[in-house]
Amino acid sequence: MHEADIAKRYAEAVYGVAKEKDKVKEIYDMLNSLMELYINDSEFRNFMLHPLIENSEKKDFLGKIFTDADDITMNIIDYLVDKDRIEIIRYIVSEYLKLYYLENNEVEVTGIFSKELSEEQFDLLKSKLEKKVGKKIILKIEVNKDIIGGGIVKMGDQIIDGSIKRQIENIKNTF
Repeated sequence: MHEADIAKRYAEAVYGVAKEKDKVKEIYDMLNSLMELYINDSEFRNFMLHPLIENSEKKDFLGKIFTDADDITMNIIDYLVDKDRIEIIRYIVSEYLKLYYLENNEVEVTGIFSKELSEEQFDLLKSKLEKKVGKKIILKIEVNKDIIGGGIVKMGDQIIDGSIKRQIENIKNTF
């Protein structure tokens, strides 16, 4: 089974528990923190993936890191450790977030532009996208100096490339 498929199953299970216990945000925050730690700290990642370190040691270590986590949250962390799923945490977090957005009629959109948008530009883009898709937009802006002008909007699997570079390429292909 592919990592994304496995992650989706785990995300659905974790989201179900989180919703049942009314802790969707808290559990997301914990999963996201765990993911950031796993991605950014190679020593932590090596510790979590080391085959000779017992799961009980890994869980004890995580308990010392997540001291603010309640029993439900720690049970979820322990479950992921016991099932050796920490290595796919980024996919689990991504799927968890998709479930949240779907349930709350929200869509995450990434806008890539050559410079930071003004507040007015940000609000206008967000408003137009919300009208277009009929959902609340969670808009994240990235700055990429390689874009000459215009911008690129990514919404799920859809990409709208309105960059000047793309427009120039289209003109070249026409002739």
